Amino acid sequence: MAMMKKTVSLILSLIFILTACAAPSTRPTQPAPETERRPPADRGKELGKEFLAEARKQYRFVTDQTVVDAVNQVGRRLVTAAGGAPDAFHFFVVSEIQPNAFAIPGGYIFVFDGLLAKLNSEDELAGVLAHETGHVMHNHFFKDDSKVTALSLATIAAILLSRGSGAAASIAIAANISAQLHFSRENEEEADASGMQYLKQAGYDPKGMLNFFQTLLNYERINGAEIPAYLETHPALDDRIHLVEMRMARPVDSVLSSPRKVVDWDRVETVIRAKSQTWKDVAQLFPGRSAGTATDERFHYLSGLAYLTADRVAEAITEYRAALSASPANPVYHADLATAYLKSQEIERARAEALESLKQSKPGEEPPSAFLVLGMLEEHAGRLEEARHHYEDVIQRDPDHAFAQYHLGQVYFQTGNPKEAAYHTGRYLRLNLEPEAALREFKRAKDLASKDSDLARTIQEQIDQINSDGI
Repeated sequence: MAMMKKTVSLILSLIFILTACAAPSTRPTQPAPETERRPPADRGKELGKEFLAEARKQYRFVTDQTVVDAVNQVGRRLVTAAGGAPDAFHFFVVSEIQPNAFAIPGGYIFVFDGLLAKLNSEDELAGVLAHETGHVMHNHFFKDDSKVTALSLATIAAILLSRGSGAAASIAIAANISAQLHFSRENEEEADASGMQYLKQAGYDPKGMLNFFQTLLNYERINGAEIPAYLETHPALDDRIHLVEMRMARPVDSVLSSPRKVVDWDRVETVIRAKSQTWKDVAQLFPGRSAGTATDERFHYLSGLAYLTADRVAEAITEYRAALSASPANPVYHADLATAYLKSQEIERARAEALESLKQSKPGEEPPSAFLVLGMLEEHAGRLEEARHHYEDVIQRDPDHAFAQYHLGQVYFQTGNPKEAAYHTGRYLRLNLEPEAALREFKRAKDLASKDSDLARTIQEQIDQINSDGI
């Protein structure tokens, strides 16, 4: 099984990025199929949609809001800096221990949580996503069809996502490696170069890409033959680091004027580690950190988050209280403690902590989870109008908050508003990567909504996006 995973990852990096969009070979006397004559953007979206449909059957995706929000926030800002349309790109986190990331045609970018676990900062995440965005923006999938083989998308998807025999994968490698390795290296270097520019334009530290490469170089040296999947077909790390260093000081024409919202990377890293590792004590998750040091407050907070992620609620409460004893005005600590109290069914304490979180927050910077806790408390008490307002407060701050969309749909259903219930349920299902079910809900909502209303137009936009992108 280990060998199969390695083989699949090798093809994932080596073949798919280069061959997924290769047109099937035809005889000179035959006209090219309609799909081959389409512009690269159209072909890419179609092929990307097909691969995504297959990936949804095979992969287990990470849906934790903390992780998903961070990846989407960074990815969309980079796409904007690159001059692309953020809504046309989709970022996915896959639950796999391998350190891997890849882009496929049409603007679909996948990152394995095994890779996220090796990152040390938001800037390093930006470095990875900038590189993959470069592949898409330069349309590397269509640069030279003569260099790739005539494998159909269905065949490639089956090879890439197979959990069975690796025989087909080995044959594909043998058939493609000589023609594609050089092609891949050229594209990888171009993606690195463009990625550096995107990082600067988006306001990220380009050293993030350099630091990430150094982390992988150390990993490669320690693990010997166990080369990370992300490096299988990339140029040698030493060469890559050198080229990135040369480009560090190069100026950019413009920088995004919109302020960059900073991701709490410690929080993201803690959630990933708590979910993906087997651990008994938090010290295993945070090597080098311990209580009683200069990072005492932060250690207690992250310990609480790890315990809460693992549903060890009593231990989470103890750690959050310790963090708050050192920083009683921190709104995030209060919001997380409110969530822990809610999980332990200590209703009044949950309410008090959520309200304290809002009290300690600056206007417009309130943690969405504080409103979510209050909404759930009001919904449980049957005060549905109050619950609705709180869930809308969450969505106002985080439109892609799947859990809030779900609960808002439930509240509308209970209050006899089926069109809004169907719309928000559809939003939840789409965010939960269930586009077919989402379409059914959106179509139900559209049938109930008044024609030419704002809601009808919003629903149609959701339907059009799913039909266009498959998600």
